[in-house]
Amino acid sequence: MAGHPVCVGVVGCGTIAQFHFQAVKELGEDTAALVALCDLREERLEQAHQLWPAARLAREVRELMAPGDLDLVIVGTMPHTHASIAIAALEGGAHVLCEKPFAMNAAEGQAILDAAAGAGRQFQLCTNLRYLPTSQYLRELVNSGSVGIPLLCKIWSYHLNPPWWAPHYHRSTSGGGVLASTLIHALDQAIWVSGCPNPLSVQAVARRVFPEKRGPLATGEVRARYDVEDLLSGFVRFDNGMVATLEGNWCYERGDSIGFELVTTQATLSSVPFGVLVDKGGKVVDQTPELAGAEFARRAFWHLTDQVEPGKPLEVADTELIAAWTRSICAQDADAIQRLIQGRPWELQNRRQLLNLQRLIDGCYESAQLGRPVELAPA
Repeated sequence: MAGHPVCVGVVGCGTIAQFHFQAVKELGEDTAALVALCDLREERLEQAHQLWPAARLAREVRELMAPGDLDLVIVGTMPHTHASIAIAALEGGAHVLCEKPFAMNAAEGQAILDAAAGAGRQFQLCTNLRYLPTSQYLRELVNSGSVGIPLLCKIWSYHLNPPWWAPHYHRSTSGGGVLASTLIHALDQAIWVSGCPNPLSVQAVARRVFPEKRGPLATGEVRARYDVEDLLSGFVRFDNGMVATLEGNWCYERGDSIGFELVTTQATLSSVPFGVLVDKGGKVVDQTPELAGAEFARRAFWHLTDQVEPGKPLEVADTELIAAWTRSICAQDADAIQRLIQGRPWELQNRRQLLNLQRLIDGCYESAQLGRPVELAPA
């Protein structure tokens, strides 16, 4: 790729694509060129084309890949299409950045990674919260051993309303509700900060509260198709001795909040609000550093997406919309693209981490269905 910008194609031109568009725009055309757009919906494709008039248009991924000119494909579709699109893009010669969740299940995830290995291309899941300055600081702190060993992690994702700006409420499209669609963000962030231990077992309870709650706010289509869990609680054991509690809620009257709190043998670390409290000789000492971008947006990303219209460019000056979460997406895309230019591998995650995350999600749903704990096979 030396000597020319990374040629980027985007599959899925809806809400999440607007943030990837912003990332490519910020890098500049000498670094990244968005040359192809793909979407099944004509309206969204045309709106995206207004932003990128030089890009060619395609209605399906094989058509997108046919010219053979793409270095990178960003997949921003719903999870039920991730495997087929990612595999086609990899086999077509492109590296792939794919939105969460990974796939509909671990078997699909493994097929994607096998395709990447067979094609000699790289695949990365968009675990963009790893790019937050606070996440990276806490990760290094745990890795240094200076705060001791991880013991207990509380991971939560609370939301006033379901994220019905996309069909996350429809299981055969989304792969699951509050766990697969929203709690997954904090789940990956917390496990990564904790050193990426392997999950051993999980017990989960899930139920659907809608339409008893929020029913009057939903459209007829949402009410007809809503079949996922919107309330989930779980307990996970890891091979490093840590245990984690999971709490997901799409009908939380106190409003949106997503994050984790990690208790170690010497400290308590929290993502929101960002904090580092350390035991020093029996006294609690606040060692929270001042970090640029440390103030995480109080409103969750999928609430902010209510303000994002496909085809409408994001304004960098809008400090509320381009908050820490959105900057992390731009940082993620920039890192992936710069590494391609420099010939460096993508090292943010590996096969074990990706499959562990999906197997943990699969295990939660299996446990909730069976009504008992589930042992997890190693990745």
